[in-house]
Amino acid sequence: MSVRHDLRLRQSQRLVLRSELKENLEILQFSAQELSAYVEKELMENPLVEMEEEATSSRDGWSEGNEAERNEAGEGRSEVADWLEYFCDASDLGYASGGAEPANFAPELSPAGPTLYESLLAQLGMLRLSPRERLIGGYIIGNISPTGYLSLSVAELSAALGVAPDETERMVQLVQSFDPPGVGARDLKECLRLQAERRGLGALSRMLIEEHLEALAAGEVARIARLVGVSADEILAAAAEIRSLNPKPGSIFAGGPVPYVVPDLIIERVGDEYVVLLNDSAGPRLRLSQTYREFLNRKDLSGEARSFLLSRLKRALTLVKAIEKRGATLYRIGVALVQLQRGFFDAGLVALRSLTLKDLAEAVGLHESTVSRAIANKYLQCPRGVFKLRFFVSSGVGAADGGKVSAHSVKELIRQLIGEESRGQPLSDKDIAARLSRQGINISRRTVAKYRSELGIPGSAARRNRVR
Repeated sequence: MSVRHDLRLRQSQRLVLRSELKENLEILQFSAQELSAYVEKELMENPLVEMEEEATSSRDGWSEGNEAERNEAGEGRSEVADWLEYFCDASDLGYASGGAEPANFAPELSPAGPTLYESLLAQLGMLRLSPRERLIGGYIIGNISPTGYLSLSVAELSAALGVAPDETERMVQLVQSFDPPGVGARDLKECLRLQAERRGLGALSRMLIEEHLEALAAGEVARIARLVGVSADEILAAAAEIRSLNPKPGSIFAGGPVPYVVPDLIIERVGDEYVVLLNDSAGPRLRLSQTYREFLNRKDLSGEARSFLLSRLKRALTLVKAIEKRGATLYRIGVALVQLQRGFFDAGLVALRSLTLKDLAEAVGLHESTVSRAIANKYLQCPRGVFKLRFFVSSGVGAADGGKVSAHSVKELIRQLIGEESRGQPLSDKDIAARLSRQGINISRRTVAKYRSELGIPGSAARRNRVR
């Protein structure tokens, strides 16, 4: 039996990512915490990069010495020279070297981890506030007990500071948006309500907190079920959700440091416009190692050592450029969101418009996959709170003007309509659909029922006998 060998040429196409491009995509997708961990690993493996606070200034080093001596350094010097301009000034990396400390600073934390007071001050320091607002916020934080409760009333705070009560109340609400959820509350009910809103608990759980908390604590499940018009099992399920909340939010700091969300983007309102800022504290500050400069200027540097240093330099440059590109991409996305979701920043959730990933990608001028990676695990801080970037990209329902309204916005409108209904005559899903239609939102009864269920709100029959 003979074996026949056949040799043929075949042409095919394959997509192969260069290592630099692959690293760019990985860094783009990292959250702030993941990026910090990745950079820490690189710092251990690559001696040519240092954190800014670890490195000495290199402004005066690259221009020192005789040019002829540097030209004698050997092969590869021209390649190094192309990069020296890039590293000679820390501002080239997006950071200024020297100068005054930024106005928004975070306090130095204790070695054993931040206390509640230190953590709240750190979060306050991340915000761009006026000196007056910072003073009020700091005073409020100073009057929060270790368990997380605000010990003074707004009237007492205002009298002590000599400011208007409404100004104090705004700053109290700002502090209440900090981590841990529930901090800055004035009583248990407010503490639980703040946590329930942050975690998105159902309407039944929030209603029990507001109206039946004492009865729930006394175990009067059957009576509450009759008053609310739902089954005892639903009350028990809601009670289990409430029990998962922390009545003493400040107590979690007793065991050591507690991480909180670090926003990558900050949007501030200045007059009638919004300004997009990259959160510098969310990203590492890198610069070229001083040791590398000294080695490069040595005449007796061997070819093997030079080859190693050049390879590490290339790696360092790739890392720094990838981090810069990540920041530039996030900034472009922030600017696009301000333009596309201006209604949300002005009026809140009810004005959030439907926005697809394709729409955002077209506005930014990038591929959808790139934008998808960029908004993954990232957060945006604005006057209305801290949100995941993916929150702004959502499906929606048709509107009378031919556009679309975000599903988040429609759910909020449904919540408001049910909250304003007559307890004796609750709105049916059909009634809600009709009212939304009069507001220019085309939605079916079935979709209303779906959104209402996702909000954890019972049907009209169950709400009929509910009392306040």
